Amino acid sequence: MIKSCPFCGSDDVGIGRSTEDREGYPTYVYCSDCGSHGPWIYTRDKAVFTNTEIACEMTGWNERKCKHDRD
Repeated sequence: MIKSCPFCGSDDVGIGRSTEDREGYPTYVYCSDCGSHGPWIYTRDKAVFTNTEIACEMTGWNERKCKHDRD
């Protein structure tokens, strides 16, 4: 399951990818509504930058504390 944006709560998240360099493709998960994004990872594995669930797992998108989550 993909968690919503930790800043605005939107479920409109996707995968961003930059041009390949010597380490691979810089890949990250981002929010389409507010523009925030998670940490970058470098990968050459197409499954990572074509599957949002895999990208969320590898970048740590689902592992953070959400601003709108209250204990």
